Amino acid sequence: MTFLEKIKPHLLSDDILIQRTVLHALHEYPGVPEEWTVELLKEAFRNEAKQADILMYLDKQKINEEALAIIIDNIPTMKQNDRHLALGLINNIDTPLALKYKKQLEKYIPKQIWEIHEVIEHGEEEDVYSMYGEVLNKIERSLSPGYDYYPIAKKISKCIVEKGWITEEEIDGVLAEETNEEWFSENGIMNVYMAGLLKLEKHIPLFSSFLMRDDDALLEEVNAALIQFDSDQVVKAVAPYVRKPESVIYAASILGNIKTDLALQELKKAYHETDELDVQEPIIEALSFHFSKEGLPEMNAHMEYEYDFSLVEIEHVAYSFYTILGEKHPDLLEWKKNEMEKEGPALQITPVINENKIGRNDPCICGSGKKYKKCCGK
Repeated sequence: MTFLEKIKPHLLSDDILIQRTVLHALHEYPGVPEEWTVELLKEAFRNEAKQADILMYLDKQKINEEALAIIIDNIPTMKQNDRHLALGLINNIDTPLALKYKKQLEKYIPKQIWEIHEVIEHGEEEDVYSMYGEVLNKIERSLSPGYDYYPIAKKISKCIVEKGWITEEEIDGVLAEETNEEWFSENGIMNVYMAGLLKLEKHIPLFSSFLMRDDDALLEEVNAALIQFDSDQVVKAVAPYVRKPESVIYAASILGNIKTDLALQELKKAYHETDELDVQEPIIEALSFHFSKEGLPEMNAHMEYEYDFSLVEIEHVAYSFYTILGEKHPDLLEWKKNEMEKEGPALQITPVINENKIGRNDPCICGSGKKYKKCCGK
């Protein structure tokens, strides 16, 4: 049974803990069916208690025409404070779809962004590259704090790749130059993205080495590119980094999203090769997202630990892992009870903070839009 077949029955689960786990497991997975995104959007607007969680976890999924229509129909009914989640999804749609629905979307997208869409759709190479430079400059200098230009930069980069306006050699040159710098520029990060689009597998070892860097924007793009390659070549290159405290979060995420037997075995080996809790926990979480009974020995052993603080919501992880696999455990109901108590009497599915503690998979309290574990919780 494939990964998607295992979790499909739980996609719209009434058990909020199970559905949250499914959403988390699908968040960065590259093979989510478009119809699943449509179903989740329908659920989000049917059930307000689930809305924030679902919309937050759909930010990396493709929004097709049916999905966009659902968003357009329902934005007016959303609470003002929650609309940014839907607007973020709109910001990610492909240019042809945006232009097709321009009349309905004009109130949500700034005028200058429509100008960029027109250049992407109809501009010549010189026009597109000129706009590319302008957008990167806005990002570099934070000239538009009220609007996220990063998805727009990726749209322009994708256009450049699809039109054949950049060569493999040009990307190689940019990456070679940027690798020697302490920080990657926005252009360097976009070249990582473009290398991923072109499936330039020769850069897998280089990208894996970047996992040791302290550069969040670069790490996010490297993480996405390596997951998109979706191969055991990536698993072999990333495996050493899942054993290091400095790189385990992203490395474990990559191995958790590549659903091969080798990725599963590397996570199991890495778990046993360290006794550091802050290394083990991202590994056990990634291992759980394979939803394989082969992970039961490690999960059973890990849940024998007694400690007051967990880097991941470990009881939530364990409860969902055993439940989705249909496995029994004597503490299953206790784990569920403990997690549900954190949600409070209203059983809110939106992220909550208890005793000044925020979940590692909740949105970061700094407002960056990233998950806490990949932002201030690093």
